[in-house]
Amino acid sequence: TGVQTCALPIFTEFFREALERFCPWLAAMVDWSKITRFLDKELRQVLGRSPRPRQFVDFLAEVRLKIRRGQRFVVHLEVQGQTHGGFSQRMLFYHVALYRRFRRPMVSIAVLTDSDPTWRPTGLMTGLGSMGVNFLFPSCKLSDFTDEELESDSNPVNFMILAERIARRHRKTPEVLRAEKLRLLLRLARFLKGKGYSERKAIALTRMVDWMIPLPEEEEERLMREIEQIEGETPMTYLTSFERHAMRKGLQEGLEKGLAKGRKEGRQEGRQEGRQEGRDDGLRDGWIEALKALVS
Repeated sequence: TGVQTCALPIFTEFFREALERFCPWLAAMVDWSKITRFLDKELRQVLGRSPRPRQFVDFLAEVRLKIRRGQRFVVHLEVQGQTHGGFSQRMLFYHVALYRRFRRPMVSIAVLTDSDPTWRPTGLMTGLGSMGVNFLFPSCKLSDFTDEELESDSNPVNFMILAERIARRHRKTPEVLRAEKLRLLLRLARFLKGKGYSERKAIALTRMVDWMIPLPEEEEERLMREIEQIEGETPMTYLTSFERHAMRKGLQEGLEKGLAKGRKEGRQEGRQEGRQEGRDDGLRDGWIEALKALVS
């Protein structure tokens, strides 16, 4: 899904920062000098048998503790966008399914992005009295963070939270939404320039922010023109609106290259592979041109 496509690079590139924001006590227990294993493939295999449609973001990683001789344990992040009466049951189902797959200590964390301040699931008790399972999980309610707190803190994951808020608050007023998106993109550009992140990290974060604040086509075009004007006056970097503009030519040329390769090979498989390779080349060239245009 679109949200999974955009969110997965964020949690991969900024997993430590995400854990520090969503569950700081657990992040403090992790030995970050050790390699973190990301288990998206295994997660899809396990949760592909889920009895409910996959509507929200899941992320799975294996880390090592600072204590217990560097014991490995698994962290499962579940991002939930709306209240749901069966959420705790679903968390238990996923937890048990993942434990059966990995057979090692694990923690399931709920990241709640809904706007209901009273909905705060933290676990599920099954059975009767002392007989049964008491399943507990930490939950992070993003609405608990103030705008001021998010804007003053240097955690890059805050930009994702702010983007979701902007989209939710101003979805019915496109002009205001465009203005707030521009403001956030400018802040993000300055933030990225100051941090000196790798191109991959910067692209992942910018793509997520841009995706989370969709605009009507007319407003998107206006935003692009505003950014182009500002870019001539102010050092900026990694803005996805420019990426789209630069990608148009690169993507088209890449697709033509792929189709030509497919025709030359004269096989259906060759056409499919060539088309995909051309699309990838076009996307990559588009990113490169966009970044060249924006790096001061």
